Amino acid sequence: MKHILNFRKLFCFFILIQGYSTVRAQSTQPSSPDTTKKPAADTVVRKPEQKPTLTIGLDMRTRAELKHGYRSLPVKDTSAAADISQRTRLNFDYKSKSLDVFLSIQDARIWGQQDPKEGQTGSSTTASPSTTFPLYFFEAYAEPHFGSKFSMRIGRQRVIYDNQRLFSENDWRVPANSHDGIRLIYNNNINFTTELLAAFNQSGENTFTTKYQPILPNYKDLFVHYLNWKMTDKLALTTINVMDGFQSSVPEKYTTTYQRFTSGGRLEYSAYNWYVTFSGYYQYGKDSSGKKIGAYYIQPEIRYSTNSFTARLGMEYLSGADSSTHPSNDKNFVPLYGTSHRFLGNLDLFTSFPRDVNGAGLINPYLFFQMKFNNVTLRMENHLFYSQSKFVYNGTATDKYLGFENDWRLNYKPNKFTDIEIGACWAIVSKSMAIIKKGGDNTLIPYFGYVSLKLTPTLGKFTL
Repeated sequence: MKHILNFRKLFCFFILIQGYSTVRAQSTQPSSPDTTKKPAADTVVRKPEQKPTLTIGLDMRTRAELKHGYRSLPVKDTSAAADISQRTRLNFDYKSKSLDVFLSIQDARIWGQQDPKEGQTGSSTTASPSTTFPLYFFEAYAEPHFGSKFSMRIGRQRVIYDNQRLFSENDWRVPANSHDGIRLIYNNNINFTTELLAAFNQSGENTFTTKYQPILPNYKDLFVHYLNWKMTDKLALTTINVMDGFQSSVPEKYTTTYQRFTSGGRLEYSAYNWYVTFSGYYQYGKDSSGKKIGAYYIQPEIRYSTNSFTARLGMEYLSGADSSTHPSNDKNFVPLYGTSHRFLGNLDLFTSFPRDVNGAGLINPYLFFQMKFNNVTLRMENHLFYSQSKFVYNGTATDKYLGFENDWRLNYKPNKFTDIEIGACWAIVSKSMAIIKKGGDNTLIPYFGYVSLKLTPTLGKFTL
């Protein structure tokens, strides 16, 4: 209880910073905590006398994959899986001085899911919107502007904050991620941005009660406060405070919604070719079973970069529970609605927490290198994996060392709308990894390779 009170005080302190900064500071676009971050669409600087424009664009990605140990460790007598996925989006982007409207119609599928004779979608082992609705709106929102600094975005939208660790579009997934909600946005286009996001989900239009029965586990309510303040030309502060509620997992207690809180942020310092950052979050409240949460996450990183070379050294530390002590509190940190693919290795061995670590937490020291040669980029990642807490199996504590992963990625961009990407990754895993992952042969080498073609041409731009 003492920790919860302390972090509630910290939450209030962040809110005070936001209010004080709104009066004194001028705003900023979010800075880039790591080299994998994509700029958010929310930070576009608006012209005072912007004429209405309509831009029509295509976003089409086809990816062929060969995998043997992707997400799940391989076992003997299993063969590699191969498939081709495709995602096609047709985007309509209307911008004016007082109103923006964005519509993105998406079709996402594995080749062969649809019967070409019947025009019906076949069965799929991956639950996604494309399984039931081959064609749907990935994004559909309106954003009225109240002056040059305030706006309100309403509808289905991508939610991307900071380095995408807690909130991400998760572009790697075939259907990707979007949320239905309302965002209040303040951006003075100089050095300060803050947002409030609210969402409330139901399975359908109810006549009585608010019983939520989603196909996949999902939040019932969501509230987010985001703040980014560039205090100097070298120092920046980001804070994210989240409350997400889950309906009780006990059917008889569906009227009870347990609230989970996540509070923290990031400090960034950059000078010359160097960049140093530290990120930390504390998670508290209750999980969907009603158990109290007390979990944390930290990420220190240092980066050196030039125009053609980047090196990153850092660590991710996600708390877990010591299985030998049977704690009454939930100590597993869950990285909310972010992406693990860009942080914990491209084999995606750790994407669902705490399931993929069996409640033991995770420590991931990493070393990345990236080189650019004109329109070619070569990236190499190295990951070490350790369980954060003691994991006991058959009465014996397992070794905390889980394994090593090495990822390679080559991007070739012959023009501004074409991106050809080739990736390959492999890992050496320990016996402890197989135990924690609840299966797999640690003597086999998991591997994964893919070739991707992404086209993002502008089909037309009109001034209205």
